Amino acid sequence: MANDNKRFGTLYEHAFVVEALRRGLQPHMPVGDYMPHDIVVYNSEGVCFRVQVKGTSYLVKRPGNSPPRFKVVAKAGGNIKPIDCSVVDVIAAYVAPLDTWYLVPCPATESIRSLWLYPLSPDSSAKYEKYKEEWGVFD
Repeated sequence: MANDNKRFGTLYEHAFVVEALRRGLQPHMPVGDYMPHDIVVYNSEGVCFRVQVKGTSYLVKRPGNSPPRFKVVAKAGGNIKPIDCSVVDVIAAYVAPLDTWYLVPCPATESIRSLWLYPLSPDSSAKYEKYKEEWGVFD
């Protein structure tokens, strides 16, 4: 297929919408893909959050006893700049092979271009592990 990244991005966005609906949130997708966020989510109190959805299937195996990890590229579109947290509130990072979401408040990713996630290491104290399945970010 000509642009697998675009196709998988669409798949991850729709997976997010389904999961948000299951959790009682109200997701809205803008028409087109020119906005800095992918989805706007309203919680039960009507508070809205601008969400940038990212996803990965890329498992990085590491030497020795180092736990494997997944890499999520957290930059805006084709740019080399990190996501601008003045226009995005939450990064929803999907680890597709494990059907696992990380809901990371954007300020926790300031000036980061990649998120390293360790969903296969339950004892991990890596930076983003506290955001694994943290749907309370929308409360």
